[in-house]
Amino acid sequence: MMKKILLLMQLLIISQLAHSQINMEDSTVRTTAYWEMNEMNSYQITLESFDVIGLDTSNWNRIDYVVDMKILDSTETNYEVSWTYRDFNLDLGERDSAYQTLVEKMMTISEGSLVSFRTDEYGAFQQVTNWEDISEFYRKGGDTLKSMFGNIPQINEMIDMTFTSYRSKNSIESQSIKDVLQFLNFHGGEYKLGEELSGIINSSNVLGKNRLETQVNVLLDEIFIEDNDYRIVSFSEANSEQLISETELVLKTMMPNATEADIEQVMEEIGVPTNTVENVSVIHGWGWPIFSKEIRNLGSNQKIKVEIRTIEIL
Repeated sequence: MMKKILLLMQLLIISQLAHSQINMEDSTVRTTAYWEMNEMNSYQITLESFDVIGLDTSNWNRIDYVVDMKILDSTETNYEVSWTYRDFNLDLGERDSAYQTLVEKMMTISEGSLVSFRTDEYGAFQQVTNWEDISEFYRKGGDTLKSMFGNIPQINEMIDMTFTSYRSKNSIESQSIKDVLQFLNFHGGEYKLGEELSGIINSSNVLGKNRLETQVNVLLDEIFIEDNDYRIVSFSEANSEQLISETELVLKTMMPNATEADIEQVMEEIGVPTNTVENVSVIHGWGWPIFSKEIRNLGSNQKIKVEIRTIEIL
């Protein structure tokens, strides 16, 4: 009887690994999506952010929400995926009550919002497919908020600034779906246990795609064969010289009437810009991330904006 049980367990493991991206013969992994049409998983996501100035921190806040991820279509070359947001909770720490009320109302706008996106056959991100719907959704939401608060100029400006990342396809893909990009960070790549991969990729920013050279290092840290999953880590850092020039272009876009002297003064106040991202993820052999934690540091030697996003399967 015991031999039969052991045999069944071995067959089960072999069956799982047949659909897995883990190859223990050469200790390699290819992060591939083995997703079926109408398959769905839910994830708890937590985003904590704060500013660091010297040794002090300020403007701490935390947002918790749930995402329902559903595979809408599966072909030989693509996956069509929906990403639905719900159950938002917000903690702004010791903020002004009026500001907290405004931000809470902004959060209600996102309840039930939907992002549809396409990946390649491996699960690597390609594009958002409903960006026009997203843009219109938040435009109407912004108008509702403005009316709700009496169309006060200062509040209107804050609302416009908050929803500016939803105005175009590029801004949505580069700024407002960071959780999707984190989720799919390693898909499509092949990695060998203990062997660090490094290279330069062209990443997107608010001005467009492939504008910023970024040094990326990736390491397959450990394989958990008994669980059919593995842990993988990455670190990326944007080119500092390009960051300076891109920051100047962003300022000129935001301040069209500013003189060169004005721009130089603002750049001096900003300091030397920096942009780094650390990611550690545990991914199952079927291509579903089980856990992912990403730490973003964006700012300069004067002030750093830190974002820590955690994604956990429910």
